[in-house]
Amino acid sequence: MDTKELVLKLTSIDGPSGYEDKVIEEIKNIMSPYVDETYITKTGSLICKKNGTGKGKIGMLAHADQLGFVISKIDEKGYAYVSSIGGWDPKVIAGQRAKIYSQKGLFSGIFGFLAPHLQKSSERKKMPDLDGLFLDISINDNWKDIQVGDIVTLDDVDGFEQNNFIFAPSLDNRASCAAIIKTAELLQKMSHEYDVYFIFSTQEEIGGPGAPTSAYYCDLDYAFVIDVTHGDENVPGYVKIKIGEGPAVGIGPVINKDFNKHVQDIAKKYNIKIQFEPIPRRSGTDTDAVQLVRKGIKTQLLSIPLKYMHTPVEKISINDIENTAKLMTFSIMELEVQ
Repeated sequence: MDTKELVLKLTSIDGPSGYEDKVIEEIKNIMSPYVDETYITKTGSLICKKNGTGKGKIGMLAHADQLGFVISKIDEKGYAYVSSIGGWDPKVIAGQRAKIYSQKGLFSGIFGFLAPHLQKSSERKKMPDLDGLFLDISINDNWKDIQVGDIVTLDDVDGFEQNNFIFAPSLDNRASCAAIIKTAELLQKMSHEYDVYFIFSTQEEIGGPGAPTSAYYCDLDYAFVIDVTHGDENVPGYVKIKIGEGPAVGIGPVINKDFNKHVQDIAKKYNIKIQFEPIPRRSGTDTDAVQLVRKGIKTQLLSIPLKYMHTPVEKISINDIENTAKLMTFSIMELEVQ
Protein backbone atom coordinates (compact mmCIF):
# COMPACT_ATOMS: atom_id res chain seq x y z
CA MET A 1 0.00 0.00 0.00
CA ASP A 2 1.55 3.29 -1.09
CA THR A 3 1.91 5.59 1.93
CA LYS A 4 1.41 8.79 -0.05
CA GLU A 5 -1.83 7.59 -1.62
CA LEU A 6 -3.08 6.30 1.72
CA VAL A 7 -2.49 9.62 3.49
CA LEU A 8 -4.00 11.68 0.69
CA LYS A 9 -7.07 9.44 0.70
CA LEU A 10 -7.59 9.78 4.45
CA THR A 11 -7.10 13.56 4.44
CA SER A 12 -9.66 14.01 1.67
CA ILE A 13 -12.53 12.86 3.91
CA ASP A 14 -14.25 15.27 6.28
CA GLY A 15 -14.66 14.08 9.86
CA PRO A 16 -14.90 16.75 12.58
CA SER A 17 -15.09 15.63 16.20
CA GLY A 18 -18.30 13.72 16.76
CA TYR A 19 -18.93 13.37 13.02
CA GLU A 20 -16.16 10.96 12.01
CA ASP A 21 -18.47 8.36 10.42
CA LYS A 22 -17.21 8.64 6.84
CA VAL A 23 -13.51 8.45 7.64
CA ILE A 24 -14.10 5.63 10.13
CA GLU A 25 -15.97 3.67 7.47
CA GLU A 26 -13.15 4.16 4.95
CA ILE A 27 -10.53 3.03 7.47
CA LYS A 28 -12.66 -0.01 8.32
CA ASN A 29 -12.70 -1.01 4.64
CA ILE A 30 -8.92 -0.56 4.36
CA MET A 31 -8.21 -2.51 7.55
CA SER A 32 -10.52 -5.48 6.87
CA PRO A 33 -7.95 -7.64 5.00
CA TYR A 34 -5.40 -7.28 7.83
CA VAL A 35 -7.48 -8.18 10.90
CA ASP A 36 -9.65 -10.93 12.31
CA GLU A 37 -12.54 -8.79 13.53
CA THR A 38 -13.76 -5.19 13.69
CA TYR A 39 -16.04 -3.37 16.09
CA ILE A 40 -17.43 0.16 16.31
CA THR A 41 -17.99 1.46 19.82
CA LYS A 42 -20.93 3.48 21.08
CA THR A 43 -18.78 6.61 20.82
CA GLY A 44 -18.03 5.86 17.15
CA SER A 45 -14.44 4.64 17.47
CA LEU A 46 -13.21 1.76 15.31
CA ILE A 47 -11.48 -1.21 16.93
CA CYS A 48 -9.78 -3.78 14.69
CA LYS A 49 -8.30 -6.91 16.29
CA LYS A 50 -5.55 -9.17 14.97
CA ASN A 51 -5.14 -12.34 16.98
CA GLY A 52 -1.85 -13.40 18.51
CA THR A 53 -1.58 -16.28 20.95
CA GLY A 54 -3.94 -14.62 23.41
CA LYS A 55 -1.30 -14.20 26.14
CA GLY A 56 -1.51 -10.43 26.27
CA LYS A 57 -3.10 -7.37 24.64
CA ILE A 58 -1.45 -4.35 23.04
CA GLY A 59 -3.23 -1.46 21.35
CA MET A 60 -2.36 1.34 18.97
CA LEU A 61 -4.56 4.40 19.25
CA ALA A 62 -4.80 7.38 16.89
CA HIS A 63 -7.66 9.84 16.77
CA ALA A 64 -9.48 10.09 13.47
CA ASP A 65 -11.29 13.38 14.06
CA GLN A 66 -10.36 16.84 12.86
CA LEU A 67 -11.21 20.46 13.62
CA GLY A 68 -14.51 21.94 12.51
CA PHE A 69 -17.24 24.41 13.42
CA VAL A 70 -20.88 24.45 14.43
CA ILE A 71 -23.24 27.23 13.34
CA SER A 72 -24.31 29.18 16.41
CA LYS A 73 -26.30 32.06 14.85
CA ILE A 74 -27.81 33.08 11.48
CA ASP A 75 -29.00 36.60 10.73
CA GLU A 76 -31.74 37.73 8.34
CA LYS A 77 -29.25 38.70 5.61
CA GLY A 78 -27.68 35.27 5.18
CA TYR A 79 -24.63 35.62 7.39
CA ALA A 80 -23.89 32.86 9.87
CA TYR A 81 -21.65 32.85 12.92
CA VAL A 82 -19.84 29.80 14.20
CA SER A 83 -18.33 28.26 17.30
CA SER A 84 -15.15 26.23 17.07
CA ILE A 85 -14.94 22.45 17.28
CA GLY A 86 -11.35 22.15 18.50
CA GLY A 87 -8.52 24.67 18.66
CA TRP A 88 -8.71 26.87 15.60
CA ASP A 89 -6.61 29.99 15.23
CA PRO A 90 -9.08 32.53 13.74
CA LYS A 91 -6.26 34.20 11.78
CA VAL A 92 -6.15 31.29 9.34
CA ILE A 93 -9.91 31.15 8.72
CA ALA A 94 -10.70 34.49 7.07
CA GLY A 95 -11.15 34.17 3.31
CA GLN A 96 -11.47 30.39 3.38
CA ARG A 97 -14.19 28.48 1.57
CA ALA A 98 -16.40 26.30 3.72
CA LYS A 99 -18.71 23.31 3.43
CA ILE A 100 -21.87 23.22 5.50
CA TYR A 101 -23.41 19.85 6.34
CA SER A 102 -27.14 20.34 6.87
CA GLN A 103 -30.10 18.00 7.13
CA LYS A 104 -31.23 19.52 3.83
CA GLY A 105 -27.96 18.76 2.01
CA LEU A 106 -24.48 20.15 1.43
CA PHE A 107 -24.05 23.92 1.18
CA SER A 108 -21.18 26.33 0.51
CA GLY A 109 -19.95 29.38 2.36
CA ILE A 110 -17.13 31.91 2.58
CA PHE A 111 -15.55 33.09 5.82
CA GLY A 112 -15.05 36.84 5.92
CA PHE A 113 -14.69 39.87 8.19
CA LEU A 114 -15.11 43.63 7.96
CA ALA A 115 -12.78 45.03 5.29
CA PRO A 116 -9.74 46.94 6.62
CA HIS A 117 -10.98 50.11 4.88
CA LEU A 118 -14.10 50.09 7.06
CA GLN A 119 -12.44 49.23 10.36
CA LYS A 120 -11.60 51.77 13.00
CA SER A 121 -7.85 52.36 13.41
CA SER A 122 -7.93 50.59 16.79
CA GLU A 123 -9.62 47.54 15.22
CA ARG A 124 -6.96 47.17 12.51
CA LYS A 125 -4.35 46.46 15.17
CA LYS A 126 -6.34 43.58 16.65
CA MET A 127 -6.18 39.97 15.54
CA PRO A 128 -9.57 38.71 14.30
CA ASP A 129 -11.45 36.33 16.56
CA LEU A 130 -14.42 34.09 15.86
CA ASP A 131 -16.81 36.80 17.07
CA GLY A 132 -15.41 39.13 14.40
CA LEU A 133 -15.73 36.60 11.58
CA PHE A 134 -18.86 35.71 9.66
CA LEU A 135 -19.76 32.91 7.28
CA ASP A 136 -21.47 34.17 4.14
CA ILE A 137 -24.14 31.56 3.36
CA SER A 138 -26.21 33.90 1.16
CA ILE A 139 -24.31 32.54 -1.84
CA ASN A 140 -26.73 29.58 -1.72
CA ASP A 141 -30.17 30.12 -3.33
CA ASN A 142 -31.76 28.11 -0.53
CA TRP A 143 -29.59 29.35 2.34
CA LYS A 144 -32.60 29.51 4.65
CA ASP A 145 -32.50 25.70 4.77
CA ILE A 146 -29.28 26.00 6.78
CA GLN A 147 -29.92 25.80 10.54
CA VAL A 148 -28.23 26.59 13.82
CA GLY A 149 -26.37 23.44 14.85
CA ASP A 150 -25.27 22.50 11.32
CA ILE A 151 -21.65 21.36 11.03
CA VAL A 152 -19.04 23.28 9.02
CA THR A 153 -15.63 22.29 7.69
CA LEU A 154 -13.16 24.21 5.59
CA ASP A 155 -13.39 23.39 1.89
CA ASP A 156 -9.69 22.58 1.89
CA VAL A 157 -7.36 22.46 -1.05
CA ASP A 158 -6.45 18.99 -2.23
CA GLY A 159 -3.42 17.48 -0.50
CA PHE A 160 -0.26 16.87 -2.50
CA GLU A 161 3.21 15.34 -2.21
CA GLN A 162 6.47 17.12 -2.98
CA ASN A 163 10.03 15.99 -2.22
CA ASN A 164 8.71 13.18 0.00
CA PHE A 165 6.68 15.60 2.12
CA ILE A 166 2.91 15.65 2.18
CA PHE A 167 0.99 18.92 2.39
CA ALA A 168 -2.66 18.38 3.25
CA PRO A 169 -5.47 19.24 5.67
CA SER A 170 -6.13 17.09 8.75
CA LEU A 171 -2.68 15.49 8.88
CA ASP A 172 -3.35 15.94 12.58
CA ASN A 173 -4.16 13.14 13.00
CA ARG A 174 -4.77 11.19 9.77
CA ALA A 175 -0.99 10.77 9.40
CA SER A 176 -1.05 8.72 12.62
CA CYS A 177 -4.03 6.73 11.35
CA ALA A 178 -1.93 5.94 8.28
CA ALA A 179 0.96 4.82 10.51
CA ILE A 180 -1.35 2.34 12.24
CA ILE A 181 -2.61 1.01 8.91
CA LYS A 182 0.98 0.58 7.72
CA THR A 183 1.72 -1.32 10.95
CA ALA A 184 -1.19 -3.66 10.25
CA GLU A 185 0.21 -4.24 6.79
CA LEU A 186 3.69 -5.07 8.15
CA LEU A 187 2.34 -7.35 10.88
CA GLN A 188 0.79 -9.56 8.21
CA LYS A 189 4.30 -10.93 7.67
CA MET A 190 5.23 -11.20 11.36
CA SER A 191 4.46 -13.55 14.23
CA HIS A 192 3.53 -12.03 17.58
CA GLU A 193 2.33 -13.33 20.92
CA TYR A 194 0.17 -10.38 21.85
CA ASP A 195 -3.30 -9.86 20.46
CA VAL A 196 -3.09 -6.53 18.63
CA TYR A 197 -5.83 -3.89 18.69
CA PHE A 198 -5.75 -1.16 16.05
CA ILE A 199 -7.91 1.66 17.41
CA PHE A 200 -9.07 4.72 15.49
CA SER A 201 -10.71 6.92 18.09
CA THR A 202 -13.13 9.83 18.05
CA GLN A 203 -13.44 13.31 19.56
CA GLU A 204 -9.83 13.87 20.69
CA GLU A 205 -9.83 17.49 19.51
CA ILE A 206 -12.50 18.30 22.09
CA GLY A 207 -11.02 16.10 24.82
CA GLY A 208 -13.65 13.47 24.15
CA PRO A 209 -14.19 9.86 25.19
CA GLY A 210 -13.13 7.93 22.09
CA ALA A 211 -9.72 6.66 23.18
CA PRO A 212 -10.27 5.82 26.87
CA THR A 213 -13.57 4.03 26.25
CA SER A 214 -11.94 1.96 23.50
CA ALA A 215 -8.97 1.12 25.70
CA TYR A 216 -11.36 0.13 28.47
CA TYR A 217 -13.33 -2.13 26.14
CA CYS A 218 -10.14 -3.88 24.96
CA ASP A 219 -8.68 -4.20 28.50
CA LEU A 220 -5.16 -3.52 27.19
CA ASP A 221 -1.86 -4.36 28.86
CA TYR A 222 0.17 -1.99 26.66
CA ALA A 223 -0.76 0.92 24.42
CA PHE A 224 0.90 3.09 21.83
CA VAL A 225 -0.78 6.47 21.46
CA ILE A 226 0.18 8.03 18.15
CA ASP A 227 -0.32 11.72 17.52
CA VAL A 228 1.59 14.63 16.01
CA THR A 229 3.95 17.18 17.53
CA HIS A 230 5.38 20.51 16.39
CA GLY A 231 8.17 19.91 13.89
CA ASP A 232 10.83 22.33 12.62
CA GLU A 233 9.78 25.00 15.13
CA ASN A 234 12.17 27.07 17.22
CA VAL A 235 10.53 27.49 20.62
CA PRO A 236 12.75 28.82 23.43
CA GLY A 237 13.17 26.29 26.21
CA TYR A 238 11.96 23.32 24.15
CA VAL A 239 13.90 20.69 22.25
CA LYS A 240 13.62 21.12 18.47
CA ILE A 241 11.86 18.18 16.84
CA LYS A 242 12.87 17.86 13.18
CA ILE A 243 10.64 16.72 10.34
CA GLY A 244 12.21 13.75 8.55
CA GLU A 245 14.25 12.56 11.54
CA GLY A 246 11.78 9.95 12.76
CA PRO A 247 8.97 9.85 15.32
CA ALA A 248 9.40 11.67 18.63
CA VAL A 249 9.39 9.15 21.47
CA GLY A 250 7.81 10.73 24.52
CA ILE A 251 9.61 10.49 27.86
CA GLY A 252 8.11 11.64 31.16
CA PRO A 253 5.74 10.85 34.03
CA VAL A 254 2.82 9.76 31.84
CA ILE A 255 5.07 7.35 29.89
CA ASN A 256 5.75 3.86 31.22
CA LYS A 257 9.51 3.57 31.84
CA ASP A 258 9.82 -0.15 31.03
CA PHE A 259 7.83 0.12 27.82
CA ASN A 260 9.84 3.19 26.84
CA LYS A 261 13.11 1.30 27.30
CA HIS A 262 11.80 -1.55 25.15
CA VAL A 263 10.90 0.90 22.37
CA GLN A 264 14.31 2.57 22.53
CA ASP A 265 16.05 -0.81 22.40
CA ILE A 266 14.02 -1.79 19.33
CA ALA A 267 14.93 1.47 17.56
CA LYS A 268 18.64 0.78 18.14
CA LYS A 269 18.41 -2.87 17.14
CA TYR A 270 16.66 -2.18 13.83
CA ASN A 271 18.35 1.17 13.12
CA ILE A 272 15.07 3.08 13.11
CA LYS A 273 15.39 6.85 13.30
CA ILE A 274 13.77 8.31 16.42
CA GLN A 275 13.88 11.54 18.39
CA PHE A 276 13.06 12.24 22.02
CA GLU A 277 10.41 14.59 23.33
CA PRO A 278 10.29 15.42 27.04
CA ILE A 279 6.77 15.27 28.50
CA PRO A 280 7.19 16.81 31.98
CA ARG A 281 3.47 16.68 32.86
CA ARG A 282 0.27 15.98 30.94
CA SER A 283 0.94 15.45 27.24
CA GLY A 284 -2.22 17.05 25.83
CA THR A 285 -2.91 13.82 23.92
CA ASP A 286 -5.02 10.71 24.52
CA THR A 287 -2.03 9.31 26.43
CA ASP A 288 -3.17 11.14 29.56
CA ALA A 289 -6.52 9.32 29.68
CA VAL A 290 -5.51 5.95 28.25
CA GLN A 291 -2.86 5.25 30.91
CA LEU A 292 -5.53 5.55 33.65
CA VAL A 293 -7.98 2.99 32.26
CA ARG A 294 -8.99 0.02 34.45
CA LYS A 295 -5.98 -1.06 36.53
CA GLY A 296 -3.65 1.08 34.40
CA ILE A 297 -2.12 0.59 30.96
CA LYS A 298 1.59 0.76 30.17
CA THR A 299 1.52 3.53 27.61
CA GLN A 300 4.01 5.04 25.16
CA LEU A 301 3.35 8.23 23.21
CA LEU A 302 4.81 8.42 19.69
CA SER A 303 4.49 11.77 17.94
CA ILE A 304 4.99 12.37 14.23
CA PRO A 305 6.65 15.77 13.57
CA LEU A 306 4.29 18.18 11.78
CA LYS A 307 4.49 21.81 10.71
CA TYR A 308 1.62 24.32 10.37
CA MET A 309 -0.53 22.53 12.97
CA HIS A 310 -4.24 23.41 13.05
CA THR A 311 -4.12 25.31 9.77
CA PRO A 312 -5.85 24.49 6.45
CA VAL A 313 -2.68 22.83 5.07
CA GLU A 314 -0.22 20.95 7.30
CA LYS A 315 3.16 19.40 6.42
CA ILE A 316 4.58 15.98 7.28
CA SER A 317 7.29 13.57 6.09
CA ILE A 318 6.38 10.23 4.50
CA ASN A 319 9.54 8.74 6.03
CA ASP A 320 8.40 9.68 9.53
CA ILE A 321 5.08 7.89 9.02
CA GLU A 322 6.83 4.76 7.76
CA ASN A 323 9.43 4.79 10.55
CA THR A 324 6.64 5.11 13.11
CA ALA A 325 5.02 2.00 11.63
CA LYS A 326 8.31 0.07 11.66
CA LEU A 327 9.00 1.03 15.27
CA MET A 328 5.57 -0.20 16.41
CA THR A 329 5.76 -3.37 14.32
CA PHE A 330 9.08 -4.56 15.71
CA SER A 331 8.19 -3.44 19.24
CA ILE A 332 5.08 -5.64 19.10
CA MET A 333 6.88 -8.54 17.47
CA GLU A 334 9.56 -8.65 20.19
CA LEU A 335 7.39 -7.78 23.18
CA GLU A 336 7.64 -10.65 25.65
CA VAL A 337 4.57 -11.69 27.59
CA GLN A 338 4.93 -10.59 31.21
